[in-house]
Amino acid sequence: MRDYSNLLDAGVAAQLEKLKENEHKKGFEDVDIYYVYRRIHDEYRELGEEIFYDKFQNNIDYNKVRREAADIANFAHMIIVKCNQELNK
Repeated sequence: MRDYSNLLDAGVAAQLEKLKENEHKKGFEDVDIYYVYRRIHDEYRELGEEIFYDKFQNNIDYNKVRREAADIANFAHMIIVKCNQELNK
């Protein structure tokens, strides 16, 4: 059986940590969907660098991997918010 609560609880905790680090940045209530899509690609590359660099070093830094994954999730959620805004017009 899938543990949805564990999945969402772990994800939300990591996402909030990353968002709180960047409270000084512009809000995400009105985002440019194309910009956010590009940012997901940037973060995806960073995640890959963390995973594969560490793989070749035989030592994955799970804290760094977790943080990069949280960035991707945050940007994905920004796209979802934008979609909801458009769908609710």
